[in-house]
Amino acid sequence: MSGRVPRRLANLATAAGTVLVTLLLAEGVLRLVGYEYKPLKLDVGAHDDRGAHLFKEEHFVYDPELIWRPRPGHSVFNEQGFRGPVLAAAKPRGRQRLFTVGDSNTLGWAGPTGANWPADLQRLLAERGEPIDVVNAGVWGYASYQGITRLREVLVWQPDWVLISFGSNDAHPSRVSDAHYLRYAVVGSGGFERWLRPLALGRLVLGALRATRPAPEEKTHRVPLAEYRDNLRAMVAMAREGGARVVLLTRPYVGPIAEWDSWKRYAHGYNAATVELAAELDAPLVDLYSELKGQDDLFADESHFTTAGHELAAELIVDRLLPELAGRRDTD
Repeated sequence: MSGRVPRRLANLATAAGTVLVTLLLAEGVLRLVGYEYKPLKLDVGAHDDRGAHLFKEEHFVYDPELIWRPRPGHSVFNEQGFRGPVLAAAKPRGRQRLFTVGDSNTLGWAGPTGANWPADLQRLLAERGEPIDVVNAGVWGYASYQGITRLREVLVWQPDWVLISFGSNDAHPSRVSDAHYLRYAVVGSGGFERWLRPLALGRLVLGALRATRPAPEEKTHRVPLAEYRDNLRAMVAMAREGGARVVLLTRPYVGPIAEWDSWKRYAHGYNAATVELAAELDAPLVDLYSELKGQDDLFADESHFTTAGHELAAELIVDRLLPELAGRRDTD
């Protein structure tokens, strides 16, 4: 009898060792092949582009906070995740930095020469002798939910100015808001998940478990209007605490509202909130929606500029920005 106990313990130790070695090998293989966690697909409603950003677009990678983030050095993104030249760690003496934080209409069109108004803004400021480096921190598909984290990353680079433009993606109807999307479609952050998340094998297991959780049925928006207001307030406060001046932009779009539940049926409320908050927070405003309303020839589709649209947007922005730049020089 006494000989059986050590034998059983030895067998258990062998089995445990085998399991441990197998798990370590699996983890090693996943890391060796460069495994990147991609959440299981989830039906959260029609016209939802978040799944495409996660599953289909090679220029993005999964991010546990942003949902997706630019893949460094891929597509239009440089090694720092921005569009344009790589920034020096230290800001050049005598120059200012202006970051544009927004969605696809800020990032602009794909390709090395794809139109984008931040590049046009850089050109116009240079022509006027303003020593400002414009950095395009827009990301396709982002809403104000991602904007908060994106801005936090931007502030590391000590911007003097931050231009913020969201509202279009925020308004999209969905059964899962961005704030809850991680809970239903990707690895979460609660309980034992914190232990599994650092491991590639752990994320694979958690992804499978997420498939058993149904999405909520209530209709909402990617960012409900009340949350959009809170997000803008938080971004303005965050930027100012970081020493940057903030300019808010409304999100332009054109065309008829063809579908009953189109995002454009709600977008006006988001633009109106931006205008109201600019007044409330004493932040300069560029109302691109009102300035370009009805000028369909400046849009390639219902919400994205043509090359001429980007150029005109930059002109409107620089006209609003120049008095602010002069005012800052007078107070410095």
